Amino acid sequence: MNNSVRGIWQLVNSNRLSKQLTIGTLLLSIIETLIGLAVPLVTMRMINDFSTIGFSLQSILLVGAFLISQAVLSGITFYMMSKLGERIVANLRNTVWAHVLRLRIPYFDAHESGETMSRITQDSNVIKELITDHLISFISGLFAIVGAVIILIIIDWKMTLLMLIAVPVAILLTLPLGQRMHKIAKANQDELASFTGQLGRVLTNIRLVKTSQTENFEQQNGEEKIHHLYQFGLKEAKILAILSPIMTFIMMVVLILLFGYGGAKVATGTISAGELVAIMIYLVQIIIPFTQMATFFTALQKAMGATERLQEILNEPIEGNRMNAISSSNESIAFDNVAFQYNDTPLLKGISFTIPAGKTTALVSSSGGGKTTMFSLIERFYDVTDGTIRFGKRPIESIDLKQWRSLFGYVSQEAPLMNGTIRDNVTYGESDVLEADIIRALKNAYAWDFVQQFEKGLDTEVGEGGIKLSGGQRQRIAIARALFRNPAILLLDEATSNLDNDSEREVQKAFEHVMKERTTVIIAHRLSTITHADQILVFEEGRLTGSGKHEELQENHTYYKQLIKFMTIEAI
Repeated sequence: MNNSVRGIWQLVNSNRLSKQLTIGTLLLSIIETLIGLAVPLVTMRMINDFSTIGFSLQSILLVGAFLISQAVLSGITFYMMSKLGERIVANLRNTVWAHVLRLRIPYFDAHESGETMSRITQDSNVIKELITDHLISFISGLFAIVGAVIILIIIDWKMTLLMLIAVPVAILLTLPLGQRMHKIAKANQDELASFTGQLGRVLTNIRLVKTSQTENFEQQNGEEKIHHLYQFGLKEAKILAILSPIMTFIMMVVLILLFGYGGAKVATGTISAGELVAIMIYLVQIIIPFTQMATFFTALQKAMGATERLQEILNEPIEGNRMNAISSSNESIAFDNVAFQYNDTPLLKGISFTIPAGKTTALVSSSGGGKTTMFSLIERFYDVTDGTIRFGKRPIESIDLKQWRSLFGYVSQEAPLMNGTIRDNVTYGESDVLEADIIRALKNAYAWDFVQQFEKGLDTEVGEGGIKLSGGQRQRIAIARALFRNPAILLLDEATSNLDNDSEREVQKAFEHVMKERTTVIIAHRLSTITHADQILVFEEGRLTGSGKHEELQENHTYYKQLIKFMTIEAI
């Protein structure tokens, strides 16, 4: 419990918690509490004045002034509490989001995107609710309870003792329920994250769902998750259904005893009517924060579970970043006895080769031969299991990661586009760009002809994943995006796979132009994309078995002959 509470504080405090705002909010809350504690005293004076000297305008005005001051301060404190909570959750989300963006690719391989989204949004919101709705009011409530108890002891210590008997009784009854609530709340948040992940997966692939006619299957899976959430909600409700009546029962017993005892005291003249009213008001000031404590501890249990999950993400290793800059982008890339395995599956087995600077290298193998894996290793999405990849004479792990990746222009077979306009996608990640440069990149990718035919031209919306464009159009926009950056190294993962023959010929001409004196690595599925490569590397089951030009390999390499025999417009 203590470690979990400490974890919440460390997480909140590590996110640039504004001390001025926090202290200011707490001080205002304490001032409001002190004014609230004074209200029963001035009320007692007013009632006693009524019974002795009659109507007293001064006493009424004094009570009114205190009540108005308390109301104004209550409104200001509420706003400041909300501001504090919103600032904390904004800082927390910024921290988690910045960390998630820099997590290594294996994390995303193991976690659904919807689950991670739930962590950033739902779990951080649970912590915000604890601070905004409960924490400050809990602290000010403690002040109210302590202040009211002190004043009540001064007025009548016997009545106060009678009331305080309820405190340990309530704690003993509610503590086990709070521990149970922590477990249920944590499991509920995990289930909610899993459900969010499933929603993201299904909605992202909604066309596959409809094509496969799996609506009923996915509906059943969703209903199962919803039922689990429903069960967790019922478990929380059961605990609250026990907790709330217990607290109410204890308070009602205390009220009845105090009213009976206080009434007898007034009847005997031991205390005045004003003192009894003051005692009753103080009792309310104690009861309200006391009953709110049950809600606070429920929120605390949920926040502890949310904190654990957020800390799990923040403890995940991020991509390493060496600060060693490179002086030249015109260097060869060398694989030196590189091996790589994913989980327990070996994909590359001790391969060595060199990609010469300013030349075009094609990687050829059957499907699953490790070509895309080599791209991932070059871009440092994964670390090699054994061996070294060098840029010039330096291991790529020693190079500043941001500068290293800035050397590359990557076009994948899927050609992913972001939701937005064509302009947004071509200039993705860049600002202060000239429209002439965008058009030049589109022309080089042979995309400008179809773009200018759209009514909105560069400002045409592409839809989620580029769904409003054809496959060939998406591919050419992706190629234009790579060319716009004018990269030193081009990585083309069968970049023309979604183009028809005419478009492919045009884009091949564009590539021939932009490849000149530029290091280019091609994953080839079409014969036309490799025949003019400066070197072709042939891989079999994760091993390099041949290298050379097309004519040499066609003449001397048996496996290569088989590959080009079956190499068609479709993937091998």
